[in-house]
Amino acid sequence: MKIRGGFTLIELLVVVLIIGILSSVAIPQYFKVVEKARMAEAQSTFSTVKSAQSRVQAKNGRYTNNWGDLDLAFTDRNGVACAGTGGCAQKIYTYLLDADGTVYATRNPIPTPATAYGIYTIIYDINSGSTTCTQANCIIDLL
Repeated sequence: MKIRGGFTLIELLVVVLIIGILSSVAIPQYFKVVEKARMAEAQSTFSTVKSAQSRVQAKNGRYTNNWGDLDLAFTDRNGVACAGTGGCAQKIYTYLLDADGTVYATRNPIPTPATAYGIYTIIYDINSGSTTCTQANCIIDLL
């Protein structure tokens, strides 16, 4: 009798099942880590804008909602200087200034955000230093 080497169908199915279980845990964690890194980028931008807004307030006695009033070169995703009171669309977020010292960062639809988070807005209050988010999973996982 000749003995054949190899794996049985059951052994292969068990391996595929184990890989599937590991993937179902690892993939959502991967998307969470990627989105956290993007959130860190937004918080870095908030810090930069806060410094510029503080200088505007020291000079004019109030915050501004106009990108052109800030003493920094803030550019959009095409490299064009942000100006006016509209949003400044960068690669991941579109930023918007409010004259009361609030900065908004709305997640752009491209690159596609993880399904668990979708399109959300991060709200940073310069006066209190607090950051919040408009989506529950964003608050739980990313802040």
